Amino acid sequence: MGYEIEMSFDLRKQKNITNLLNGTIELADNNLCDRHFQFTECEGNVRNLKRQSYVLVFCFNDDRFTEMTKFLKEVIERYKKKIYIESIYEVDKHNLIYASSYYMELMGKDQKDDYKHRRESRSFSETDYFILRDILKKKY
Repeated sequence: MGYEIEMSFDLRKQKNITNLLNGTIELADNNLCDRHFQFTECEGNVRNLKRQSYVLVFCFNDDRFTEMTKFLKEVIERYKKKIYIESIYEVDKHNLIYASSYYMELMGKDQKDDYKHRRESRSFSETDYFILRDILKKKY
């Protein structure tokens, strides 16, 4: 199956949603993305929305790892302040490679503890290392 990259942007802060969507989808297609889908997510009640986001999920096959990392770099470079990378998940190994602080709030306690343990012990595979290096701009 490969990797799933979940990204989001705040609908209340973006003025030109169509250009943002088309731009990221075009980058994904140029980097041989297997498939993608999108949905909206709201949190709070009608009068007091805490979060109103548009979520994009991009799926890449295992053999497209270099294209996937190139896609991540391009998205971060082009849409740094507009799009947030929420999570990167390795589907075959059921491995959460990266989770944003918001994504961590949604996770269950066991999942959160497992993810924190992996991050603290730095028990990453070589592919995890390349992905995290590009996103976090840190040397592990």
